[in-house]
Amino acid sequence: MANELFVCVLNRPEAVEDVIAAFLEIGITGCTIIDSKGMGKVISQEIPIFSGFKSMFTGARESNVTIFSVMNSDMVESAIKIIEETYVSFSEPNSGIVFTLPVNRVKGLLGKIEP
Repeated sequence: MANELFVCVLNRPEAVEDVIAAFLEIGITGCTIIDSKGMGKVISQEIPIFSGFKSMFTGARESNVTIFSVMNSDMVESAIKIIEETYVSFSEPNSGIVFTLPVNRVKGLLGKIEP
């Protein structure tokens, strides 16, 4: 089976618990969650030379949550759908982003190790 690296940035960190619970319901049992911040936050508040651009980044959140998961390719659409049902559609402004990348080799996933 083909695997993909699933990366999702949620702009509402308070939604992560609901998303993870929904993942478990559809059979996604492993992911890594990190606190993150976007470029708009850094530019508007942490780099003094760009402080004048603060109004350009009014949608910049204090923090985001980034979810990483290596999953079977056949689970990707379900994962995106469950996030959009639980969290918000990615077509909404400032909602976040989701993307995948092909994974050529995986070691350490019990019962799912690819050659």
